[in-house]
Amino acid sequence: MKIYKLLIIIIFLTSCSKLNTITKKETTEISDIVSLEGSWGARLYVRGGEDLDKYVKPTTDGGKGYDYVAGAKEIISSYPTMGHIITNATNNANSQLWTLRTNQNIDAVMGIAGAVIDEEFVPSLENEQIIIDVITEFKNANKKVLLYLNGMSPADRATSKGAESWNNYVTTYFAGNEHKAWMNLCEGYIKRFEELGVDGYWIDAFNRYPGDNTDREEFVQMIRNIDSDVILAVNYKKDYFKDENGNFLKVDSDGLDDKDETNYKIIKMAAKNPWSDITAGHITPLRQGAPPNSWAYEEFTVTDIEASPTSSYDGSDTTLKHLFLPIRATWSSERSDLMFNGEQAYRFVKRITDAGGCVTFSTTTDTDGTTMEDEESVLKYVDEHLSKGATPTKYVRPKEAFLISE
Repeated sequence: MKIYKLLIIIIFLTSCSKLNTITKKETTEISDIVSLEGSWGARLYVRGGEDLDKYVKPTTDGGKGYDYVAGAKEIISSYPTMGHIITNATNNANSQLWTLRTNQNIDAVMGIAGAVIDEEFVPSLENEQIIIDVITEFKNANKKVLLYLNGMSPADRATSKGAESWNNYVTTYFAGNEHKAWMNLCEGYIKRFEELGVDGYWIDAFNRYPGDNTDREEFVQMIRNIDSDVILAVNYKKDYFKDENGNFLKVDSDGLDDKDETNYKIIKMAAKNPWSDITAGHITPLRQGAPPNSWAYEEFTVTDIEASPTSSYDGSDTTLKHLFLPIRATWSSERSDLMFNGEQAYRFVKRITDAGGCVTFSTTTDTDGTTMEDEESVLKYVDEHLSKGATPTKYVRPKEAFLISE
């Protein structure tokens, strides 16, 4: 009888221990994902591949003299209320250009230490330290770090020589299976980024991934196998607001000063794929005539986030609503027009973060690698008002701004 009671006690304690372990795991996963709830952030665009070498090379040697580490330090010191930053694993819009050089997976495949598919794809060994230092600065300041990762084939935007090198690599070492080759390459770099404490990835151009949905699922699972708490934002399909008849709502006019006659749809933050922990947040494409600070985003997109900060793809998991929008008329060019003033930017941020959503401004870099000065004034306005808990001005639709149906 005593042995029987002892056995029951042991089983009970073991069950409690397992339950506690499961609870801790679930809590960790949830807390990491929702750690971006109520967070606002910006972007530090660090170039990749051979471009990185050109950008950081001193101007006296014919380079551009960018100091990305100084840019990271400036963001940290200037905007203490920022919770996260998006910087780069690959160059924007170029999957072949990486911010790191050394990849042990490629070494193993090619059987050579320090192997490189093409010098175009990677920075020098010295300059790969730049992204390491940038990430370290942000992590030491307790900022969540997400990395931009372009998901298309490296051959798509490489030079003809680079594309040839990639295609030969796929044929020689992976029997022509580009999905396997690309996933293996990415795995090597993602393992290194995980060691640096990177929190997640903003995966772009996933519709152009070299494979089908089964391959995409395998790619995502590869990332989660490396880091079970990773935060993923996958830019794959978009949702737009519709009227009661199922027709897209379209903006006809942005106001009295609207010189663009293009009518555009209004982006809606919704889970459109099974892979994202937060929505990619990409606004209506700029080429469709939608300004990044559209009144329709304030009236519809932000209001929808206030109504509910989460969405679900199939009802099994929730996806945090995250809005990602350029602060200028383009995503990355510091020469384009600044679109946000301080008060409108603050209104976006305050409404979204108070609701528990997440927002990121795609900021640009000056010729020295730090944030453009006119953008700094906008971001400082947001930071200072957030720290005070100031009430934003009330949104009012601009005069002569209306939808097609109005």
